[in-house]
Amino acid sequence: MKIDRHLYALLVLSAWLCASVLIASQGGFRVPLTQPPIFMLGAILAPPYIFCLLMSKSRAVRDYVHSLSPVFLTSVQGLRILGGGFLFLWWFGHLPALFAWPAGWGDVLVAVLAPVVAAAIASDRRFIRTHAFVGFHILGLLDFVGAVGSGLLARGAFGMVATTPSTSALAELPLSLIPGFAVPLWICFHLAALDQRRGLAVSGASSDT
Repeated sequence: MKIDRHLYALLVLSAWLCASVLIASQGGFRVPLTQPPIFMLGAILAPPYIFCLLMSKSRAVRDYVHSLSPVFLTSVQGLRILGGGFLFLWWFGHLPALFAWPAGWGDVLVAVLAPVVAAAIASDRRFIRTHAFVGFHILGLLDFVGAVGSGLLARGAFGMVATTPSTSALAELPLSLIPGFAVPLWICFHLAALDQRRGLAVSGASSDT
C-alpha cells in the first residue's frame, strides 16, 4: 500500500512538472516588467495552499505526509544549493543583485544547514521536538519570502525599483522551473515537516493527560 501511495505522489509531481514546463514553453510566465507576475505568483503560492487544504481535509493525505521520513523532508532542502547559481547569473549580468544576493545566499545557507539538521534527526528522532528543528524550517520559508519580495521589487512591479538586468530570465526555461516547480515543492516539504512536528506535539500532550 505504501508503494502505491509513493507511486501516486510521484505521478502527481510528474504531472505538475510537465504542466510547469508546458506553461513556460508557451510564454505563460512572461509579463511586462512593470507589472507584478501574477501567474508566476500563482504558480508559487497555489500548490502549497492546495497542499495545506488537502492536509486539513483528507485523513489519507495527512497520514501519508506523516509517514514520510523527517530526515528526507529536511535533507531534501540541501538541493537548494542550486540557488547559489543565482549568484553566478548575477556575476555574468543575467540577474539583478537586488534579487540574486538575498535569494542566492539564503538558499546556500539553508542548503548548508539541511544535512546538519537531518543528521541530528537521524541520530535522535526527538530532535524534531526542538526549537532548532522548527527554526530551520521557518528559516527556509522566510528565505522564500525574501526571494519573492526582492524579485518583485527588482521588477519594478510596484513602481518602487526597476533594475538592470531584470528578473525576466526567471520566466524562461530552464530557470522558470525554480519558481514554477522547485520553490513551491520545497515549501510543501517545509510545511510537511512542521506538520509532523505539530502532530508529535499534539500526541505527546494527549498522552500526558
